[in-house]
Amino acid sequence: MSYPSGPPVADLAATAISLIDPEALARDCLEFVAVRSETGSETPGSQFFADLLRREGWDVELDEAAPGRPNVYARLPRDGAGGGPCLLLNGHVDTIPIGASWPPRREGGWVCGRGAEDMKGGLVAMVHAARAVQESLRRARLTPRGDVYLSGVVGHETPVGKKEGPLRLIERLRSGAQPADAILVCEGPAAIWRASLGSALFTVTVDANRPPIHTSRVPFGENPVRVLGPLMAALDALDARLSGAPATHLAGPDRVNLGIVHAGDYPNRLPVRVQLTGTRRWGPTQTAAGVKEELETLAREAAAATGLDLRTAVELEGIREPFEIATDHPLVGAVRRAGERVTGAAPDEIGLPLVGDASLYVNAAAVPAIYYGPEYRTAHSDDERVAVADLARAARIYALTILDYAGPGY
Repeated sequence: MSYPSGPPVADLAATAISLIDPEALARDCLEFVAVRSETGSETPGSQFFADLLRREGWDVELDEAAPGRPNVYARLPRDGAGGGPCLLLNGHVDTIPIGASWPPRREGGWVCGRGAEDMKGGLVAMVHAARAVQESLRRARLTPRGDVYLSGVVGHETPVGKKEGPLRLIERLRSGAQPADAILVCEGPAAIWRASLGSALFTVTVDANRPPIHTSRVPFGENPVRVLGPLMAALDALDARLSGAPATHLAGPDRVNLGIVHAGDYPNRLPVRVQLTGTRRWGPTQTAAGVKEELETLAREAAAATGLDLRTAVELEGIREPFEIATDHPLVGAVRRAGERVTGAAPDEIGLPLVGDASLYVNAAAVPAIYYGPEYRTAHSDDERVAVADLARAARIYALTILDYAGPGY
């Protein structure tokens, strides 16, 4: 893509915006949603995304993150001296299981089906945005200052996925095989999501130092299940302390909650193991190691309060440390200005307790990353859908962000 330097022959922003065709976006999104790409079996989704990129004439690389499960990468062609910042647009090609989700279809202004919002719509929008940037630059006889890459990864959705795709991308970022000065993850709400709490799943296990026997032979006062009382009281106290503390993070205060409580295996058999599994979320004043120590102390004290002979243990998994990207970061500014141009108002800048791949890119690869998505209302629901108007808005904002951050401006 080589064009003589010179003043633009048209308003680059207006040209790029005009080149985003909502109906073409909707068609590509619906075709993508119709391709089954559940986590662990993402290859058809990777292939579809690769073909979408090849359709634009871009060189595409398939890189296995796990056997037979490739990440997809492409670079927007650029000639000239360059030297400007490198922007990586990123998303995931896998979806949660289709389950009872309604079948792929177009319903008025909506594209419906598993993956429409989370996040095949965002991947399609990034492709259309990059195509609009390329064509607007061609018409203006200009070239971008920096490089622009598009990527789709596998293995995002847990617990089936083990972050194989993001972790492989991190390997490439750390080795220099994949350059990036900043990453825009094209999913989430229609806001600049630039901060997330850290998060881990915790399991507290309490074991009795006695074998299971018939409950008729044990007074209730000696039943190990009684540890649930002091455990719940301790978690209540922890929740009150966390929620009452001043927030030190854009994503809000630390949090704790439970999802699974399990004890016993038969109605009249003594339960000798009690387990609680939940989620602990934390901001920059805490770490995963500190969270584990806090829960270990809580469990020991709860067990001691029963007066019974009990052993306790705490395990953490799925650990993600928190991150927060400054409001004056160049990529945040580029998305803010793009939102103002496209919608007439700057997008909200938010933090969420949710964690995603940006947490990994920031903490493990030391690359600033933020989110901006078409929308985030129906992800993981059986009536998952994305509005065509939201796809078009997101694509236009991605296009102007590319022009601002890595291009000649607009």
